[in-house]
Amino acid sequence: MSKAVFCIAQNIDQTESIVNNLKDAGFSNNDISVLLPDKSSTKDFAYEKHTKAPEGAAIGGTVGLGAGAVLGLLAGLAVWLFQALVRLSPQGPLWVH
Repeated sequence: MSKAVFCIAQNIDQTESIVNNLKDAGFSNNDISVLLPDKSSTKDFAYEKHTKAPEGAAIGGTVGLGAGAVLGLLAGLAVWLFQALVRLSPQGPLWVH
């Protein structure tokens, strides 16, 4: 059987305290809803303070940088190897400038 809890808070600090107490009591973020009288306080209150977005962006940037470096290195080696093989070919270059 599901339970419901309704609270009325007089300010944002009290609201945050109630939400933190509900989380400590075992309620998940998806189980908690908050109604606020104006949009500005809703934006400030709804901001997730413990997000992992900066860490995810740093990891994604590092992986992208590493993958780009490896692909660039492989492309450079392929061009160098092709030129070396053309120079070593007994028939000479395949084209003339």
